[in-house]
Amino acid sequence: MEQNESIEHVRQLRQECAEYRQRSPHPSRPHISASVDLTTWLDVHRLFESLKVSPVDIASDVEDPLLAIQAEGLTDLCLYVRNTAAMDNTNQDVASSAGIVGDVRRTISDMVQHEISCSEAMRCVTVSAQALSNLVTGNRKLQQSLVEQELTASVSVFDTVFCYLLSSICTQTNTAGLVLLLNCLKDNSDAIALLCDTEAGRLIANKVSVLFGDSENDESDTKTMLYVILSQIIEGGRLDMLLGGESEMPVYGHLDALAVYCNEHSTDTEYEKVISKGLIAALTRVLSKSRAVLVDSWEDTADAQSLEQDTIGNFDLEDVMDAHRCLTAIVSILGTITTDGSAGIIDWLLECETIHMVIALLGLLSKHLPRIETAQERQHNLPTSGADPDNADSVKRLFMFKCDLIRIIGNIGHTSTAAQDLVRELGGLSLVLDHMKIDDNHPFIKEYAIVALKGLLHHNRASQDFVREMNVIEAAQNPELAKAGLQAFVNDDGHVSVKRAM
Repeated sequence: MEQNESIEHVRQLRQECAEYRQRSPHPSRPHISASVDLTTWLDVHRLFESLKVSPVDIASDVEDPLLAIQAEGLTDLCLYVRNTAAMDNTNQDVASSAGIVGDVRRTISDMVQHEISCSEAMRCVTVSAQALSNLVTGNRKLQQSLVEQELTASVSVFDTVFCYLLSSICTQTNTAGLVLLLNCLKDNSDAIALLCDTEAGRLIANKVSVLFGDSENDESDTKTMLYVILSQIIEGGRLDMLLGGESEMPVYGHLDALAVYCNEHSTDTEYEKVISKGLIAALTRVLSKSRAVLVDSWEDTADAQSLEQDTIGNFDLEDVMDAHRCLTAIVSILGTITTDGSAGIIDWLLECETIHMVIALLGLLSKHLPRIETAQERQHNLPTSGADPDNADSVKRLFMFKCDLIRIIGNIGHTSTAAQDLVRELGGLSLVLDHMKIDDNHPFIKEYAIVALKGLLHHNRASQDFVREMNVIEAAQNPELAKAGLQAFVNDDGHVSVKRAM
């Protein structure tokens, strides 16, 4: 009898909620006033309080007969809030003063725990997320208050409304969560700072990064929204805070987003506004970590980070794949930001020893990715039938970055004598010269090397003399050029030219 009375009471509350839903502003009901007074909002707050799910209900494994009715009533209330608060600062402020923001936030945290077992709860979470987004959209004060409350006052880093929404099993809820996060971050430097400076915020940012990095549909609205959120972090100058510490690998989605950003802004060099010495230092650390993963995978040397991984093929494939993803993005980023030879960026690359890591990585790849000059060599290097696709040779072929690294070295040296000298001292000039040969693994690597060599020798007498002394040009002479009666040489101004052999 007592349970029946309780169910009947909840049904009566549910009916009151349905009436509010019918009274909410909507294009199909233009006669309904959009202005809501405090008394009405307080009554909505009363219904939220009456229908909230108790802690006992959340912890119980027994199906609650009231849950579906409560979820339906709360959904109707959130529809009313969503429609009434949309871009109306007055309604937003009055609703907030009545406690509605907290009501909607609690509804999300309560109902998200039941979305697997209760379809009404799943829909309630989605509508609640939309309501919360409409409550704060266009209202900077409420946006900032929500971000501060969620990222600094939560008991656990996982106990934030953003984490609940992005971790939901419902795609619509994920989308609503992304809209809410974007609305809070857009052009809000304080909110971006909180996102990147707090542990709870970094968890959310890394979740967005994973979603962006794993999304394969570049044309989807969701991936576009993920990119816009990450762009806010990039433009806020906080990306270096998210690229991991000294030991952990970063989430590659952050790097993917930065690579896209730099590429999209390559013509107007807008990327220069978001590149900082701190970001260059962070990228250099990632290069170092990625190289260490390859050393562990390919070499038994003192440089190896793990003495247990001392044979080729004895490696963590997941680490190798992460290193590949990170390197793919970083070589794209460095290739773009060095193209125009900005003096400030070049100086940071020297100060942070980025060029050291680029040359070291090129040397490592050159050692373990031997040149293939003939069809017979290619056939010999093909994997045998039935070979394990995850073996060390297959992994090596992932890291076909030599052309990109040579391009970066040439870009850095083109306008900086200090960079040219450093490249020579670190053995980079010799590495570039060594790649002025045919390599069937990299069909255009010789052309990349020639262009890089031009930049490295430009107005640099010491480097020009170094090349002459090595006599490398003649040693690396292409047999096909020789057959055609041609030869390569370095002229007085340091340019590499091809002329008829004498």
